[in-house]
Amino acid sequence: MRKSNLIKVGDAINQFLKQEKLDLKISRFTVKNSWSEIVGDHIANNTTDISFNDTTLFLTLKSAALKQELSFNKQQIIDNINRFCGYKLIKDIAFK
Repeated sequence: MRKSNLIKVGDAINQFLKQEKLDLKISRFTVKNSWSEIVGDHIANNTTDISFNDTTLFLTLKSAALKQELSFNKQQIIDNINRFCGYKLIKDIAFK
């Protein structure tokens, strides 16, 4: 009996996304668009820029006091983002 080379469409799409590193870009885009859902309205309203470099998230904030407060809760924010994505997207956060 001949083996089939057929694969599921979903598996083919996931393989393509990973191969082209589009899954990472989609996750980053989703985090940016869902920022208030991940961290809450207060933090989201005081965030002026979100960018990524490898596994580090860079946040530009309006307030130095908020920057200090978030630095104490950095691991919780990392965990929330990674849980939201369903995998370990980031390992660190840098505040600007």
